[in-house]
Amino acid sequence: MPTTTANHARLTPEEARRALYIDVEGTAKAMPSLLGTLRRGRGERPFVHWVALDPVLAGAHLRVLTFHDAITNLVLRAERNDRRIVAWSTHELDLVRTLRDEDPELVAAFEARFVNALSLARRWRNRCHEGDRPARQRLRDYLELIGYQVPEYAPYDVAADAIRVVTKRLASGRELTPRHVDKWIRLLEHNRYDCAGMRAVCLRAADEIYAAEHPDEA
Repeated sequence: MPTTTANHARLTPEEARRALYIDVEGTAKAMPSLLGTLRRGRGERPFVHWVALDPVLAGAHLRVLTFHDAITNLVLRAERNDRRIVAWSTHELDLVRTLRDEDPELVAAFEARFVNALSLARRWRNRCHEGDRPARQRLRDYLELIGYQVPEYAPYDVAADAIRVVTKRLASGRELTPRHVDKWIRLLEHNRYDCAGMRAVCLRAADEIYAAEHPDEA
């Protein structure tokens, strides 16, 4: 897989619009169970594609892939369309780096296209919003800064509990109850809005940084 050089804290406005935005969900004690990837479809409307990384979640009607295969598909898609891969912080990058002994070429290809959205947001905050800084470094704090509204049906802090409850139920061979389905839907919507909100922050940051660095084009 050919690679490109990358700065993990920089995105051009066009790269931000075309990038793949990813978010993994899981519990603190295990490899992630779900990978959500948001990309722009036809026109400007983005959509999320979900892949289950835990075989048990086949019962939730998702395609199941190993983490290695999911990242391989992601990198191939990014290379085919020359897109960057964006995540909030280095969590996803650190997970991919656990594959280095198994597939160093894949890890290098991922690293070459990776962008840390939090690092980009910090650059933007320091360059363009020195007097209006989020108190913390969470995505939700930057969403508040740009006025991005997350619906009540996509709440924060639901992922780990939903995954534990749903995987336990499916592993027992029993059908999901309406309560389980509600938790699962809220998890997917949370993941969707994490990806979409991250994209909104990156679009705003990339546009304003570019304008600040190229005043002659204003």
